[in-house]
Amino acid sequence: MRRFIEIMWLAIAAISIVEMIVGYNQKGISSQHFQLFGLVFVVAVFMYFLRKRQRKNIDSNKTKM
Repeated sequence: MRRFIEIMWLAIAAISIVEMIVGYNQKGISSQHFQLFGLVFVVAVFMYFLRKRQRKNIDSNKTKM
């Protein structure tokens, strides 16, 4: 289940990149669409690495027991 959540964060990041490109093509960097999905992309990438680190810590703790 934890790995599935990581994959979902990657999917959100990928969708955000596509939406950023659409927003950039419409009005450029000043587009509110571009900026919003840029923020979503940054959060999604951060959450992916955070969840991955948590999963590895939990998995290593289980093997120590």
